[in-house]
Amino acid sequence: MYAYISGILEELESQQVVIEANGVGYRIFVPGSILQRLPSVGERTKLYTYLNVREDAQELYGFLEKEEKQFFEKLITVTGIGPKVALGMLSVHSVHQLAAAIATGDRQTLCRAPGVGKKTAERIILELQDKIDKDVFQLPDARAGISNRWTNEHVEALEALQTLGYSAIEAERALTGLKEKDSSSLIRVALKNLSNHKK
Repeated sequence: MYAYISGILEELESQQVVIEANGVGYRIFVPGSILQRLPSVGERTKLYTYLNVREDAQELYGFLEKEEKQFFEKLITVTGIGPKVALGMLSVHSVHQLAAAIATGDRQTLCRAPGVGKKTAERIILELQDKIDKDVFQLPDARAGISNRWTNEHVEALEALQTLGYSAIEAERALTGLKEKDSSSLIRVALKNLSNHKK
């Protein structure tokens, strides 16, 4: 029904925003990972939206990038995965991390998201593993393993950056291409990259 909503960002909370478009305020649930990528309140923004209709409510879910919305729609096709759990997964991990984890059968990564236990992770892998489009989500031969740049040290650095308040996508981009051998060095260089990006 709504492909996207473009308007003025009126309110910004932990996992929801209000966008005013043509005199109507739309309350939209968003993954926490996009909050730092949104403009300031009072500025224009555009979110790709998904309308979830239940017997007792109609809820809008919004994403800054089409691929985030597309992956959200894939996740909610899995038995037992509702919009809130899918949103939580995209709050903790980027699309590329989730796609790589599913394609490689990495249950541990999936279980880091709230509401996702071992059985749920196995079900996600079972139902989506053959539906992951490696070209769309830029996964170089994901079944052979997550890209070489994602060592255990990279994963530790990624989690540390998220703990410091950076989104999964910001942290992933800051770590891309770094060849430092230990997580502390990776964190230090990534923070420098993030600082330079904001200037």
